[in-house]
Amino acid sequence: MDSWKPEFYPFYDPYREGNMLPMIAKVGIALGFGLGYMLLQFAVMADKSAYFQQSLWILGAIISTSIMAIYAATMAFRKVLITISHIEGNRRTCENITRNWLSDSRLLLAGAAFATLNTLVGHLLGVPVEFHDSVLTLAMMYVGFFMGGFFSGMGLQSIIAVLVMHLQFAPNLQHGLDPDDPDGSGGIGTIGDALWFFALLIGSVGALVSVYMVSVRWSYMYRDYVQMIYMFWISLPYVLAVSIVLIPGLAVRKQVSSYKDYRTQQLKQEQARLYSSYKKFSDAEDDEIITSKKELEERMENIQTQMQKLREMRNSHIDGKS
Repeated sequence: MDSWKPEFYPFYDPYREGNMLPMIAKVGIALGFGLGYMLLQFAVMADKSAYFQQSLWILGAIISTSIMAIYAATMAFRKVLITISHIEGNRRTCENITRNWLSDSRLLLAGAAFATLNTLVGHLLGVPVEFHDSVLTLAMMYVGFFMGGFFSGMGLQSIIAVLVMHLQFAPNLQHGLDPDDPDGSGGIGTIGDALWFFALLIGSVGALVSVYMVSVRWSYMYRDYVQMIYMFWISLPYVLAVSIVLIPGLAVRKQVSSYKDYRTQQLKQEQARLYSSYKKFSDAEDDEIITSKKELEERMENIQTQMQKLREMRNSHIDGKS
């Protein structure tokens, strides 16, 4: 099997000839898609006032924000890969995720699938009558739905991949925890921080989606099933934001808690053994006995310190410090 490094450079953020895509280029791509759509939609509309009344500019903002969220999440994900790969050692969870779940073809397929679904949802909700004055105006609405759905679909695939990676990684977590790590989480604090960051990005896009959907006067909202679709589509980003924090958190908490209980029991047994050895020494002022007792005292003190660190170590990123 060929060697693999904990790296992730998808088609939208490549690494070529020793150079990465600069941040200014990423911002330009995000703004280019979003602003480009906004300007085209505005240009083809006969009734310009409807553009602002229906808050169409927010759809362009959703497109740009989704792209920037993908870029930001990718940078954070690279740090997660390094941390997990370091903890896992020879296990290949990260390699499986990046090569299969996050391959270019899988991301593009997920984007296209969710874009189609998002376009269908927009159609079922009912494009406002103001956009039916010309075929081009109506077509641009569906283009906006597709673009927003495409980039969100890539993000959704990434969310699923992150969840799968953590569920596969968590059972082996006990072998790599380090209570002495200054992050207070056994060396996995970076992973938890990244998950909270992912949730923040998802929530940001979700907030824009909520504002947009509330602002538009959808034509078929009088239908019961449309109202159900409407509520589900608004709530979906927030469900995902909670899930990407909570599901890995629960999986990690279980393993860390088991590790702490097991390690504490080991230390208590070692402490009892050392104390028993300590009690066997006489109270005579023999230099050798004094030295041995001092060594035992230091070892017992070290055990107490380790047990205290275990108590203070967080069970997961969804728990506070003890």
